[in-house]
Amino acid sequence: MKSFRDPVHNLIVFQNEDQVVIDLINTKEVQRLRRIRQLGLGNIAYPGAEHSRFVHSLGVAHLMRRFLDALREGHDQQMNDLQRDLQDYRTLALSSALLHDIGHGPFSHALESVTKVRHEQFTVGILRSPTTEVHQVLEGVQTGLSERVASVIERTFDPSRALVKLLSSQLDMDRVDYLLRDALMTGAGYGTFDVEWLLHAMRIGEVDGEPEVGLDLKKGQSIAEDYIMCRYYMYLHVYFHRTTRAAEVMVEKLLQRAREVQAFLPGFDALNALLKGRLQPTDEQSLSLYLQLDDGIIWTAMHLWSQHEDRILRDFSMRLLHRKIFQGIDVESEQQGFDLIQKMEQRAMAEGISPDYYVIDDTAASHAYHDPYITSAGSLSADAFTPVPQGASESIYLFDETGHPHELAESSFIVKAVRNRRVYARRVLFPEEWF
Repeated sequence: MKSFRDPVHNLIVFQNEDQVVIDLINTKEVQRLRRIRQLGLGNIAYPGAEHSRFVHSLGVAHLMRRFLDALREGHDQQMNDLQRDLQDYRTLALSSALLHDIGHGPFSHALESVTKVRHEQFTVGILRSPTTEVHQVLEGVQTGLSERVASVIERTFDPSRALVKLLSSQLDMDRVDYLLRDALMTGAGYGTFDVEWLLHAMRIGEVDGEPEVGLDLKKGQSIAEDYIMCRYYMYLHVYFHRTTRAAEVMVEKLLQRAREVQAFLPGFDALNALLKGRLQPTDEQSLSLYLQLDDGIIWTAMHLWSQHEDRILRDFSMRLLHRKIFQGIDVESEQQGFDLIQKMEQRAMAEGISPDYYVIDDTAASHAYHDPYITSAGSLSADAFTPVPQGASESIYLFDETGHPHELAESSFIVKAVRNRRVYARRVLFPEEWF
């Protein structure tokens, strides 16, 4: 038995029957996640947000185990064939839950703007590479298990669509853990819900022949409303926070500038490969370099670049190191945005610096935390690197005693009202001292 103390779930325990999880935890690819913050630069605005992708991955595996255990122990007397079939995929489910984030890099979504490769592609590349420890552990358990885990994460595992939805849908173990964890670690009290009741009320049913993760109609509507309100406020106040967004955009610009001026650093082979555009998930040497990247590498590079001869690279490095983050002004109309951008571009030219770096038109809703369920259709221009789930429903269902589905937004006036409000923020970013 292996146990972990956790601020969200109190005690995370994996028994001997789930030895594969313990073995995977001890691989270097999973241990690397200790060195990557879950919220990237979220601690710029919320100092307590120091939690890692490692502890989040543990939490997702823990929730998956609890759900499977509840089904096996008969807590759900209405268990259907879809739920029973999940028991045959226990090892696959727990492995997928633990490993779903191993492809993330430091400041992951800023990094994607440089690599032009989504982190999910690196995840499946790591799983399929015979040189990685996670691949070797999975294959040691069962031949072909690494490929099956990859297909679950790619959402293409057809033998159990229910398992795919448990890890990636509108009501999945990944989202449940990161919402609770991010709310706790940021101190955002409005981002909490009763996870015990959510797990108790969770059901798997069919909608038009497709398995969906939902909730019991009688027991689940209130907790579903809490869950959606949590998501709404976390996006509004944490994920789209103006200071965090500005810092994230500044990291993107920093890496972009480092690439432009070829600011390569001796001994930083992984970072240099990143800047040269040589990191690809299907190349073994490239993948090995990618796995060397963590938050510490980027922060160390900033320290070195803070002495660089290039004015822009030097300035962005120092601003990020010393929390001199760009100001973000909310834009309410196209005309207001145009006027503010024009004004700030004139200021940049007067300062003799490039407006391309110092005047930024940012749409927070195109950020990686894109959430179609609480965003009105057509209100966003989704980021090119935001993954679009294959077969992932944009609905949450409540199932009655007969298994008939009721769409949550149609059953709850609270959720319907939230879905009609945009989680959206357009801002113009520029140096704070210009304001």
